[in-house]
Amino acid sequence: MKMDKMIEEHINHIKDIRGYFLTDKKLINFIRFRPGNQDIDVIKEKVMAVANHDRADYFIRCGFQNNIKKLQIDSSLGQGELLIAVSVAQNGNNSIDYENIEFASRYCAVHCPAYFPLWNSHSLKIAEAFSQSCFSPDDYLEYGAVVKEMKSKHNLAPLNYFDISKFFWIYQEDLIRYYTWN
Repeated sequence: MKMDKMIEEHINHIKDIRGYFLTDKKLINFIRFRPGNQDIDVIKEKVMAVANHDRADYFIRCGFQNNIKKLQIDSSLGQGELLIAVSVAQNGNNSIDYENIEFASRYCAVHCPAYFPLWNSHSLKIAEAFSQSCFSPDDYLEYGAVVKEMKSKHNLAPLNYFDISKFFWIYQEDLIRYYTWN
């Protein structure tokens, strides 16, 4: 019961401070003012903004902007279809690596932050502890379902997945301990 109270306090703290996550808010607003994924130059601009700065050129050189345009992702994004993140990550291939699903989940999440769980190292650790299973980059749909279940279980509904990722990052040690004991 003591751990439940601690987790509840952590959740309330994140809800109180979520307005301070300015980088995420700026990125989401940047994308909001560039709706649609039909214009290749706009998509390139978004890819450059969303990708980790040291890897942005990689995603452009690998043609992610062309794949995004070809997939016509806007309808799927608006409906929160997690499979579209997988298709973006595949970039025309059959396999997915960690870096590609991290980018694709973030690309989808900046368009619809309430629908697409972010794939990153700290969120992955928490989801694995919660579910008592391991996820590979090919498991994004299962991973997304687990993170959505956690969001529901802990009443994190007012938070978007950028906020939830910050919650996982800030409190990962406590959350891992909580999930491995329960």
